[in-house]
Amino acid sequence: MDGQVGSAAHFNQWLANSAQQSDVAKYQQYLAQQLGVAAVPPMHELLTTARSWLVCGFAPYQVPPETLWSSMLPTLRLYHALKTQAVLPAHTQIRSVYRNPALNECAGGAPSSKHMANSAIDVWIPDYAPDDPRLAATQDALCQFWLVHGERWNLGLGLYATGAIHLDTQGYRKWGAQHSLGGAACQQMFAGQ
Repeated sequence: MDGQVGSAAHFNQWLANSAQQSDVAKYQQYLAQQLGVAAVPPMHELLTTARSWLVCGFAPYQVPPETLWSSMLPTLRLYHALKTQAVLPAHTQIRSVYRNPALNECAGGAPSSKHMANSAIDVWIPDYAPDDPRLAATQDALCQFWLVHGERWNLGLGLYATGAIHLDTQGYRKWGAQHSLGGAACQQMFAGQ
């Protein structure tokens, strides 16, 4: 396949040869009906699995089981709010969403990962390196959002050394601050951890 996983070109090539074409269309329609078209991320991002999909012997994209579709709604509402409020830059991209239990285990995901429930997304900002001050500022803005609004959103926030950011709406908690570059809100949020 040409293109990078998560790109529109790569996804479209996968989709053209996939038995999941009708499931992709149904899932996209469901999300648009529930959230509005503007709040639905591109499917080439929203259906990405784990970055280690190939090593683990899985497809790069997967439609979650229909019974889990509603689980993604609060997290996508959160993601849309973070982008419209400029807490996350507009060019933020999703890079890992639903993982079936076997893929989650192979990829080193937590045994109770919210990715298996289709309620978590990992995002990244493609042009922000892990030591980029703009990433530190974004992490600090996320920490501030978590401090002020996290409980209301039931926000699970994880910050990783790679620059990846985990978001879910399945439990008010946080982890990974040691990877933050030291913004005031992140320092306050993770003090004593």
